[in-house]
Amino acid sequence: MDAVEDVSWWNAFPISPGYLPKFLLFVSVVSVANSMQCYATLKFTKRVYSGKPFEVNGLSSRTFGTWTLLAALIRFYAAYNISNGPVYDIAIGTFVLAGWHFVSEWLWFGTASLGEGLTGPLIAASTGLTWMLLQRDYYLALPAQ
Repeated sequence: MDAVEDVSWWNAFPISPGYLPKFLLFVSVVSVANSMQCYATLKFTKRVYSGKPFEVNGLSSRTFGTWTLLAALIRFYAAYNISNGPVYDIAIGTFVLAGWHFVSEWLWFGTASLGEGLTGPLIAASTGLTWMLLQRDYYLALPAQ
């Protein structure tokens, strides 16, 4: 079979309409990769918390990795169950918590500084939160998949 004709791999993606479920899947995959690096090295965690990198240690990095993995799991589940109200709302909560965490570490605690390590998480959290809030009624009106 021609590779162009074989699109069975496409069936792995969420079947709900729109790009939000695909965004949730993408953010989940990126978060799993981030979680793995949190267990492997302090290098990237210190980039996020570049305001006080000396406060980053193995325990804090692994804790952050576990927290990120939990958020990834919730977002992954939401990507495939986007019309389930409680799941949708919990996924919104992951973006609220992530946004609060990163903004407070930046502006309140001073452990993070705006730069390459913090910009990506801030964009992901604010984009995810805004998008999910704006599209909530649309996705919750869809039939269950």
